[in-house]
Amino acid sequence: MPLAVHVPKTPAQLDQVRALMRSFIAWHKERHGEDIDLVNAYFDDAAFEDELASLPGEYGPPRGQLLLAMLDEAPVGCVALREIDSGSCEMKRMFVYPQHHGKGVGRALAEGIIKEARGLGYRAMRLDTSVRQAEANALYQRLGFQTIKPYYELPEDVRNWLVFMELKL
Repeated sequence: MPLAVHVPKTPAQLDQVRALMRSFIAWHKERHGEDIDLVNAYFDDAAFEDELASLPGEYGPPRGQLLLAMLDEAPVGCVALREIDSGSCEMKRMFVYPQHHGKGVGRALAEGIIKEARGLGYRAMRLDTSVRQAEANALYQRLGFQTIKPYYELPEDVRNWLVFMELKL
């Protein structure tokens, strides 16, 4: 079965998103082990578990959205968007299981969430990602995202570990 990207609607699908998002955090901690203090400062475990428990939460209608990618009927990736203000949203929690990298899943999720943002009437989409996320940064640039200044407050060491981007919709 081909790659399919859709809005998760059932409790089972939301559980699949939760599993992906937990893997997202574990992957960051493994991949960025040399920066574990920064990873832990950025991802507060208690707040993250609260976010997962309330899904779709701020990533749900009317101003947010979740997307789940399925390949051969198995969950392989997810992405979310949430409102920043009436004209801007933020892409969050983009993750693809590493064994599915290079199959177009990340691009399909990013294009899908951009389409959702346009449909919700947003004029700009922002995101942040680690400076070490070369693959993600390259994808975002290919999609038209431009580097911007930080759009929220963070400690300087964490801020310097991140790249902030925006796409005009």
